[in-house]
Amino acid sequence: MSSYNTKQGEALYIIILRDPRANEILKTWATQNKQEVHLANNKMSLYSQNSFDLFQVTWTGTWHNLTIWDSWNRRHIYLD
Repeated sequence: MSSYNTKQGEALYIIILRDPRANEILKTWATQNKQEVHLANNKMSLYSQNSFDLFQVTWTGTWHNLTIWDSWNRRHIYLD
């Protein structure tokens, strides 16, 4: 089962969702995809490249209200 509050080193990616239900939506995604993440309000930290790749493939929400931060390269990632 996914652990929503356990940090496993530095996050590779931080997904920021601008939505009043952001925490609930991100938690649902993590549960359905069996991913260990850290959730804080509207932010979800991903700790592996595989988790980020899975997010890109399985995200069914709109991309327009998402911001993705690449922690290692210190830049935003823009997806369409």
